[in-house]
Amino acid sequence: MKLDNLLVLIAATLLTITTTAANQMLLPLIQQNAVAQNATATNQTNQTQAAMSNLTQADLESVADDMTAAIEALMSNDTTEAYNTVNSIDHELFDIANDQGEQNVKPLMQLFKPLQDNIDSARDALRNNDTANALQLLNSTDAELIKMTPQVPAEEQEEEEAEE
Repeated sequence: MKLDNLLVLIAATLLTITTTAANQMLLPLIQQNAVAQNATATNQTNQTQAAMSNLTQADLESVADDMTAAIEALMSNDTTEAYNTVNSIDHELFDIANDQGEQNVKPLMQLFKPLQDNIDSARDALRNNDTANALQLLNSTDAELIKMTPQVPAEEQEEEEAEE
């Protein structure tokens, strides 16, 4: 009986030692992974901010105008015009990102992703003759664009800074 208790005690002690050693070896790996993830997130944020610094509100103005046109087309029940305008918005966003230079395309397209997702969903809704959902999605897209616009400098400020 005493021998059984002793064996259980030894096994428990070995298990505790093994678990402690494993945790001590894994902790630095977990910490390294966390640091790497933070560095990646910081790098992506810096790339996005650098890409946005090249944009102006005028770049987004045509998108906002087309968004209004698509909403108005839906309100007047012209789904074909709304669909064509939504396609135009999709192309404009890519053109805006592409015009900012190859190094900025990926960060800007990531920034535009909420817009793109809503545009894709609105296009699908229009294909399915679900104009109510398409209108809601376009309004959501417009709201996302409005949130994004103040983060982008006005073109006039850039021209004034260039003159100084």
